[in-house]
Amino acid sequence: MTSVTRQVTDLNGARHVLTRQLGRGGQGAVFEVKGGRLAAKIIFDSSPSRREQLRNQLTAVKRLPLADLEIARPLEMLREPVLGYLMELLTGMQPLSALCNPPKATTAVASWYFQTGGLRRRLALLARTADVLSALHGKGLVYSDPSPHNIFVSEASDATEVRFIDSDNIHYVSSAGLPTVFTPGYGAPELIRGASGVNSLTDAHAFAVLTFQTLSLVHPLIGDAVANGPPEREEEAFAGAMPWVDDPSNSSNRCSIGIPRSVTLSARLAEISQRAFGAGLAEPLQRPGVSEWAERLHAAADATVLCQECHGTYYMNAKQCPWCDAPRLGFVVAEFQLWDPALGEGSELVSRPSGDRRRPVIVAALALTDGESRVITRRLATGQAGRDGQRPVIDLKFEGTRVTLQSLDGATYRLTSPTGARSASVGPKPLSILLKHDEASWRLHLGSPDALHRVVSFTARRGGTK
Repeated sequence: MTSVTRQVTDLNGARHVLTRQLGRGGQGAVFEVKGGRLAAKIIFDSSPSRREQLRNQLTAVKRLPLADLEIARPLEMLREPVLGYLMELLTGMQPLSALCNPPKATTAVASWYFQTGGLRRRLALLARTADVLSALHGKGLVYSDPSPHNIFVSEASDATEVRFIDSDNIHYVSSAGLPTVFTPGYGAPELIRGASGVNSLTDAHAFAVLTFQTLSLVHPLIGDAVANGPPEREEEAFAGAMPWVDDPSNSSNRCSIGIPRSVTLSARLAEISQRAFGAGLAEPLQRPGVSEWAERLHAAADATVLCQECHGTYYMNAKQCPWCDAPRLGFVVAEFQLWDPALGEGSELVSRPSGDRRRPVIVAALALTDGESRVITRRLATGQAGRDGQRPVIDLKFEGTRVTLQSLDGATYRLTSPTGARSASVGPKPLSILLKHDEASWRLHLGSPDALHRVVSFTARRGGTK
């Protein structure tokens, strides 16, 4: 099929006009359907056996418990001579690959990176993608072919909606020797060698690859030695026979392109990448799972600040903006700690030994740049994962020396002073609190005073090199 508008008919006799091509892979292409929230996947192999296989697979997928996941549901098969099916798809979406590869004519990669949402948005999109994949694994299912071509994200640079398409890829775990489908460059080495069927760890490898590529704009296995070598060297790299681009003990496949990982990866993301492409490349059981990726990506997104000079986002522990070298301005860190009234009055903060003293356990941290609003979600407030974890709880805005809080879920939350002598309530009406640099602030309680819950303390951090 070409990019020329074409009409197809589903099994119910309804006609659909296909417009722009949204994505293309080894099995087929996905097109937008004119005038509705639909897309159509057209499969290249139109043999009778493939048609029957697709019909059986779509029937099986429709019976799966996927309604709570951001997966485009298959709706109806198309009539011959076209082989394919209709699926749900929100308008204004594009494949994740649009954030991995700058257009060929692009000369200012950093500018393009910002225009497509920058570091923070990429981290948030990948975290939500990991949430969906992890939830799918929790149902005993695997996606089998995660790639930037069949994961769709919002076109708007300030939005973070995610949808998995190609639901005909969804399967239960398969055994070695059975036919498997994967996108070249994203298939786990054991799939390439035929030593395994699809499972949650083959999904995890593909996800690790697309995450590294989306953040750093370079494939983790394609360094200069592979890119400039014969075609068979790429096959060796994908099969796990070459070191990855940032291997700390083997520099033979270093990469001279892409964005420096010191800019795109937090320390915890660098560590999990090393496990994924180091020991995990050859030994699947050493490979980090998708749920661990989700937690670390969310935490990394939370720990970014906004540069008011170039409007790029970067990690809050940097002394200056890595994109334009502007000094880091002052910001606020909201630290989420655990409060357990069972520990006794005055000792409610859960802590752990640190040297010759005890320090509160910090379970999450959210950075706020001056003039910026960020939201405490249920993920931060209660530790809830997945789609429900994205629900907003409290809006935060930092301006000058004050943080303004406003309840977004209709509930009322307690604020207490560090000594507990004063208290206030956060509800639908905005409430401001005054902060002093490097001093303890009011505590925001996110649960019942009689039960274990999370509390938030706000600390104003100075700009520059502090």
